[in-house]
Amino acid sequence: MKLTLLVAMLVCSKGLFAQLNVTTFGIQVKPMIPNSFFTTGTDDIETDVMKVNFQQRLGWNFGMVIRRGITNMWSFETGICLVQRNYTLHFDYPGLKEKQDLNFRYICYEIPVQAIVFVKLGEKLYMNASGGFSLDVYPSNIETSNFIRQDSAVYDFTQKTWKNKWVQVALLANYGFEWRTRESGYFYFGASYHRPFTHIGVTRITVERNNVPSRSVGLLRGNYLTADFRYFFSEKPERRKPKD
Repeated sequence: MKLTLLVAMLVCSKGLFAQLNVTTFGIQVKPMIPNSFFTTGTDDIETDVMKVNFQQRLGWNFGMVIRRGITNMWSFETGICLVQRNYTLHFDYPGLKEKQDLNFRYICYEIPVQAIVFVKLGEKLYMNASGGFSLDVYPSNIETSNFIRQDSAVYDFTQKTWKNKWVQVALLANYGFEWRTRESGYFYFGASYHRPFTHIGVTRITVERNNVPSRSVGLLRGNYLTADFRYFFSEKPERRKPKD
């Protein structure tokens, strides 16, 4: 029994591709998927004068990842990512023959810090789960506008979003699968959930009809769900130098 357990441990440790002391670099592309179950949208705004519907559209998270093997099962991961959230505002305003739309995007940079645990499922297939936090940096406020002419009236639609804070903290959770090869690197597919501790911005919406404005304000949530695609370059373990 002890011999069988020892052999199994040796085989398993070989198959782990020696994550201990391995530093790997990778790239990732993470499409952001709108999902009402995870509250990834923003509440609609309704006043006596108008109704505005916030629709979160497909966004993107793209960047580089650095992974450091702490043990054969645990790793530490960080990096930097460019994140683009895309929204559409649907305006329902008295006098309009049909609803009007206004698109805008909100850019930020993320520095994730995560701990990852791996479970071996096959010779090259691994399952992993990770958790941690992200430092989200919002560089600027944004403003977009559009106008239409209808009959004898001119309608001007404007949104201006102010960042809540320049740097915010968000929770991260991730689950996925990884296919490892010695020659071609690691291929990863999974899903992530990103949840800031508070709203990421304040959006003021203005509709002007013949220079007479109507305004309303909403809080912009930053939650999002992604499908994750990653590639890591294959690296050899770093050998520690013997002490003198």
